Amino acid sequence: MTACSKSAPYRRGPIARAALAVASILVLAACVPAGTQQTASLPTPEQPAPPPLSPFVQAMRDAGVNVAIPARGKFILVNIPSYELIAFQDGAPVLRSKVVVGAAGTSTPELLSNMYAIKYNPDWTPTPSIVRNEASVYIPSGPRSPLGRLKLELDNDQAIYLHDTPQKSYFGRDKRALSHGCVRVQQVRELAAWADGVSVDEIDRKIRTGRMYTERLPEEIPVYIGYFTRFPDEFNQPVDHPDVYANKDAARQAYLARTAGRRAAAAKKAAEPPAQPPAEIIPGQTGPATPGGETTMPPATVPGETPPATPAQPAAPATTAPAAPAVPAAPVETPAVPAAPAVTEPAAPAAPATTLPVAPAAPATTPPAAPTTN
Repeated sequence: MTACSKSAPYRRGPIARAALAVASILVLAACVPAGTQQTASLPTPEQPAPPPLSPFVQAMRDAGVNVAIPARGKFILVNIPSYELIAFQDGAPVLRSKVVVGAAGTSTPELLSNMYAIKYNPDWTPTPSIVRNEASVYIPSGPRSPLGRLKLELDNDQAIYLHDTPQKSYFGRDKRALSHGCVRVQQVRELAAWADGVSVDEIDRKIRTGRMYTERLPEEIPVYIGYFTRFPDEFNQPVDHPDVYANKDAARQAYLARTAGRRAAAAKKAAEPPAQPPAEIIPGQTGPATPGGETTMPPATVPGETPPATPAQPAAPATTAPAAPAVPAAPVETPAVPAAPAVTEPAAPAAPATTLPVAPAAPATTPPAAPTTN
């Protein structure tokens, strides 16, 4: 049994009390873990001085950008007004890339998050706000994916992440506030390789598989998306950038108005009945057109019977042979038909002042062929 589990015997008298005090000190000393007494007696070693700030971080401080860049490890900073991303390793920048940020109506928020994984050949699922405002649909992995070939996952509740893009030409523009809120990175392959601790060739090899899959990073990397209109360039010189989101509230309202108009137009088009194909017309069949564009066919006839008169065809008598009784010169079998001028066109009876000599029994006001048509 150790000294920590049994107390010294109690004795009376000053000598006994002195002995008890000494014994108590010895007992307490025995209860102290090994090495604690020596450690406590040694002087505390001085902490190493923090490394000096890199010239770029010092230029950030001078420009008023008070972001705590860690002196050890990896860190990513995205500055919205300058449209760029800077990756830091042990407090110094090791990679700078152009980025495309959210448009004024769909602005990129300021946030602090962590990058935790890389998704290769990602598909694209529109966010609820995009579905609500633009009725976009899911796009599978492939060349048409708006996320390109790489998606760098961030753990935040605003669906903001870094990704590739098939629209490489956007990086050539001076004003690059063009996205729905996420950050498109020009040097995304280099950034993914740096984050995963592998080469760019290894990233390309995984992309070439064409498979969509996600790999976690060896360690999470802090990512800060900030908004600094005064920011140092690659030469550590401060540069004043435009206030990209100065009128973002008005731009947001304009964006919502545009999307509302598109939604209304799409709903109106969806409510319209489908266009009817034109009615098929069989050659040789005629009939009056109905309001719906259909053609009324004449009633069928039985051989040997006289078809009933059709009231809807009053012009039919004009197309029969009304001139048959009005050709008295037919017995004259000569090549020339001198009596032809006397046989006028069927429209001649329409002149009330002219009486045809070949039709003496027909009054001038009565159609000549109507009484004799069978």
